[in-house]
Amino acid sequence: MIYVIYRILYGTDFLERSMRSVYDEADRIFVGYSSEPWSKPKNFPKITDIEKSPVEVIWENFDKTDEKIKVFSHHVDTPKGQFNYLYDHAVDFLGKPNMVIFMEPDMVWAPGVFKSFIGEAQRRSSEYLFAPQIELWKTYGWRIRQRDRFGPAAYKGFVPELGFGQFTQPPQHSVVSKAGCYNFGFCLNEKTMLYKHKAALDFSAKIGDSVPSETWYKEKWLQWTPNTIDLEPSANHTHLIRQAIPYQMPEDMRKFMDENPVKNT
Repeated sequence: MIYVIYRILYGTDFLERSMRSVYDEADRIFVGYSSEPWSKPKNFPKITDIEKSPVEVIWENFDKTDEKIKVFSHHVDTPKGQFNYLYDHAVDFLGKPNMVIFMEPDMVWAPGVFKSFIGEAQRRSSEYLFAPQIELWKTYGWRIRQRDRFGPAAYKGFVPELGFGQFTQPPQHSVVSKAGCYNFGFCLNEKTMLYKHKAALDFSAKIGDSVPSETWYKEKWLQWTPNTIDLEPSANHTHLIRQAIPYQMPEDMRKFMDENPVKNT
């Protein structure tokens, strides 16, 4: 039994493509979502006033009678242990799987790659397998250079307590997959990206995360040109993303993405 588990706070532009990219290989897909940032800031707009909710996106694109997909609302005040909460919920509902893969709604696998990732994880003796990321910047034609920031994680058997670094700091003795996953987190529509930026400004210090630069959205993302440098949102680490570089997306991935090109706003 293979579970795929999503956590969603905002950013449903690529959710349908993401779920479609794992659908055939997953036995169950669990989607836990919240309509508020972790910190529940006062007088903050609801994300559903800006973009379609995960529920709307999912049931507009998948059969409402599909027993493979379970969608439920939940809220916690910190990302620490959030995936563990979602995993425990899935186990209580259907029992323990042979493997679980944790995903974000802006992560999308190229055709056939998720199947390769699952096969590799099953063959490995390690209990952990992490996929490297192809991080695109604003459009399909630009990306960030490869960095030690891993994407989807597959676990067999024991699932450790997951904190901030579940996608950036693999546990000791884990293995990094040969199969990469696309990350469209910097390609969201303008309204959602602004919401994401403002939410991070509010909750980062409260939850002990790196505080973003207040000017990042306007100066680095919205007004970006190919010559813009220091693109990392974190105010103290802007140099970690020096500059976006041109990227030619493989034809099969471009075709897959173009099958559902509409932003969910």
